[in-house]
Amino acid sequence: MYQVMIVDDEKTIRNHFPNIVDFNGLGFRISAAARNGQDALEQFRQNPVDLIFLDVCMPVLDGLGFLKALSGSVEAEELPYVVMLSGYSDFEYVREAMRYGAKDYLVKPVDEEEVERLLTKLKQSLDERVRRGTGSHIGRQAELVMKMFHSGRGDCSKLQDFLVLHCVVLSSGHAEADGIYTVRQALEEKIPGGREAFLRNRGSAFSYLLSRETLAEYQHSAMLFCRHIAYHLKRRGWVCAVSADERIFRREDGTLRSRYDAGLYHMMTEVFWGTDTVISEDTDLQPADESEERRLKNESFYMNEIRQAIAERDESRLLALYEEMGREIAEKRLDVINLQEISYRIYYMLLDILTGEQIECRDLSPMDMRDSQYFPRKELWRKEIRRQISMVFSLVSEVSRYRAGDAGERAAAYVGEHFRETITLKDVAEACYVNPAYLGRCFQKATGTSFRQYLTNLRIEEAKRLLLQTDKKVYEIAAEVGFGESKYFVMKFTENAGCTPAEYRKTRFA
Repeated sequence: MYQVMIVDDEKTIRNHFPNIVDFNGLGFRISAAARNGQDALEQFRQNPVDLIFLDVCMPVLDGLGFLKALSGSVEAEELPYVVMLSGYSDFEYVREAMRYGAKDYLVKPVDEEEVERLLTKLKQSLDERVRRGTGSHIGRQAELVMKMFHSGRGDCSKLQDFLVLHCVVLSSGHAEADGIYTVRQALEEKIPGGREAFLRNRGSAFSYLLSRETLAEYQHSAMLFCRHIAYHLKRRGWVCAVSADERIFRREDGTLRSRYDAGLYHMMTEVFWGTDTVISEDTDLQPADESEERRLKNESFYMNEIRQAIAERDESRLLALYEEMGREIAEKRLDVINLQEISYRIYYMLLDILTGEQIECRDLSPMDMRDSQYFPRKELWRKEIRRQISMVFSLVSEVSRYRAGDAGERAAAYVGEHFRETITLKDVAEACYVNPAYLGRCFQKATGTSFRQYLTNLRIEEAKRLLLQTDKKVYEIAAEVGFGESKYFVMKFTENAGCTPAEYRKTRFA
């Protein structure tokens, strides 16, 4: 709501003008009235306004004198918009006032429709000025915040009229490749100052600097603004959790970075365990001396027992341990930092098991809750942990059955079925659940030759058959048996058979 002052020496004008149109409905509120230019200057210094309706002729200090005094004492970007109120005989005077910055004029007695049209136009202009001014101001403050964030030094007392908005992406209907760009674009459509207010992004989390003044139209409620942002993002195809850290610049403990991290991780913890998408700051952060109580006390026990259950192929015991660990995690309501540590400990334990068994697995990767594009809530986290544990159990069990036979022989059989495809030793090793280097030794022992030579020999033998039994062209045969280029095929064929493919084909007529 833009603030308006009426300046006129006629009391009837000051009293009647506010009733001409619905100022509130047009985005304005009449907050002051002055008898002359001097009175207006004094009131403006105490309580600045956005728009002034200024009479031309007044005692003590007239309209033109007011404009001159105002322009000499206020920065250009902070000057209010001024509309002159004049009679027909004052027109030349008004023209001079326009040169001193007046935006427009109204002729007394003013017309209701003309006032309404003028207010609509001025609001659009004021909105644009606010957007430009907010962006410039907030941009400078955001730069200051990030300097303090990285350096660990700086005075936050000048930032107490600001807060940090966190947005954490939970899911979306957008293509994954467009994720960061489109969510930022959607956010910056509604964040005052747009991209100038951007602070940082890591994984699913985006942070912006907000001025408390910009929350005026949301009843100065950060929660209400957060709900507005969450609703806007949902309409744009993003399910996000939103929270405002209102105390980050008012607390004195630790560095700005540590307070930022504490606020963000507190929010993420609430998101992980809760169902709301707008997170209140009312819940206090966990005191440092209680953090030990919220750790998983039996963590080492669970890791060792899970490893043992996999080694003994005891699936029922494995699932019972998973459920027991999940219950203790939920009872303690572990924070995101502890949950992340558990995720990594499980990952590295499973990776160690696979390495010990010489098993290659591309589907096992650490679940980083902070760096992932979408933040996992408890159901998704538990599902992924179970998937990883069950997958490694199945791989180890299957490999142990496979290894009852010889890895080299199994690999040779696999190559016999797939030699026409583009395959490597690594592909075969993964299919046989063994390490490539280990498989290479087993393959040499089982076949008496290297993997590459064995594969080439199979392809050449098949090429010989096709040359003698079909009329296919040489390049067609080369592609069919797994050679990418016909030149390379001809070279390898000649090395193996002692003649070119064309010469070999002629032997069928001999």
